[in-house]
Formats: sequence, structure tokens, C-alpha cells
Amino acid sequence: GRDCGGCKYCNLLPTKSRSLYDIAYNRFKKWCAEKNVQAYSENVLLAYFSENAKNYKSSTLWAQYSMVKSCLIIYDNIYISKFPKLIAFLKRTGNGYQTKKSKILTKSEIDRFLSSADDKEFLMIKVGLILGIAGACRTDELVNLTVHYIEDVGSSLIVKISNTKTKIPRIFVVTDVGNMLELFRKYLSLRPPHVKPKRLFLYYKAGKCSSQPVGKNTMRKIPSVVASYLKLPDVACYTGHCLRRSSLLWIS
Repeated sequence: GRDCGGCKYCNLLPTKSRSLYDIAYNRFKKWCAEKNVQAYSENVLLAYFSENAKNYKSSTLWAQYSMVKSCLIIYDNIYISKFPKLIAFLKRTGNGYQTKKSKILTKSEIDRFLSSADDKEFLMIKVGLILGIAGACRTDELVNLTVHYIEDVGSSLIVKISNTKTKIPRIFVVTDVGNMLELFRKYLSLRPPHVKPKRLFLYYKAGKCSSQPVGKNTMRKIPSVVASYLKLPDVACYTGHCLRRSSLLWIS
């Protein structure tokens, strides 16, 4: 953080996030030094945030503005909230900005992928898709799902998702729709004998499972892999959250 000689006003910054405030402030100070800026005028602030607007979305710019504003008040007794042109500029950066939501996979698209994609290449993706949709699962829930938390009762699967906060597992059922249970059983049977990790999802390639558990990055890409195979537009918009959003349509 900034060395202010034990200034009593440092306590005015939020304790938990003070380091973030100081990082934002020091980044601004460094920029000023590189530009040989001597005074923090409105035009200087406009130039600084105009450069930042090329790389950051509106919400990030406002967060940086808020932190720099607080530090300038405390450390330099400068009130940039009184700079009308700066405020107007920041407001304009938000015009037309919309939060990007993950796209969803329809029932027909899911069925088409499960029935047509080659198991030798996509079996792990299929099982992740099935469980993710059936249980409206988050990426980390799928990553940490263990074989002991899945009970095959013949006509369906009873799946328990552990909750680290409440210690009470969430339970959902996968019914025998299409060949979903067949796909799950096939994937489970391919686990290497005596594999130590108890996590369900292991890396899968050319029809074989390794002993290495699947990580978050691979798991969150499942929807985009499905979308790519189906040649859907805007593949990058099928994010990890797609499974939870698509689940609402699936059970409707």
C-alpha cells in the first residue's frame, strides 16, 4: 500500500479492501509520473480514464473511479466528484452496455448431441452434460462430485451434491430418459482399476479414462464443446453457467 507515514486518515479506507484502493491509486500515480503530470486536473482524470476505457468495461471503470476518488480525497485533499465532464464521460461508457448472459441449450440440441456425438471422443462431455442439466449443477459441484455420492438404483440415478456451508447434501435424480443411464454406466465402467481419486470425472481420450481428475477449466467448457459440435453460433457465449440456465428449460 501507499506509505503515508502513518496518516490517521488511512483508517477511512475500507479495512478489507484497502490494498485494492492503494493499487488503484498507485496505478494512477504511476500513469501521472509517466506523463509528467504535475497537477490532478479534470482534464488529467479524463485522459486517464479515457485510456482505461479502451480495456475495461463500464462497471470496472466506475469501480476504479470510486477507489481513486477516495484515495485522492484522503491523500491529496482533491475532490474529483466535482468534475462534471469526468462523471458525464463515465456515464457514457455505460450506454448500450448489457451484461452478457450465458446462452442455453435446448432439449432438442441436447438430445441431438447425446445421440449423434461419438462416445469415443465425447463420452465424458455427455455425462457432464447429463448430470449438469439434471441437477442444475455449478462447475465446482461437478468437479468435486464423487462416485460414492451417486447411487444407481436401476431405473434412475440418485445423486448427492455436498454443500460445504450447510453440510446438508442436495439431492437430485437422473431418470432413464433416452440412453442417459447407459452413457453414465459406460463411462463409470471405464475408470482405471484401483484409481485413487474418488472424483467421478476423470480425463477421457480415445475411449479411455486416465487417473487424473478433470479440473474446473475443462468442466466449464462442456457447454461450448457441445455448441461447437452442433455448429451453433456464438460458441463462446455457452459458458459454464449454461448448464444451470438450460436446466430450467429441461425440467419445464
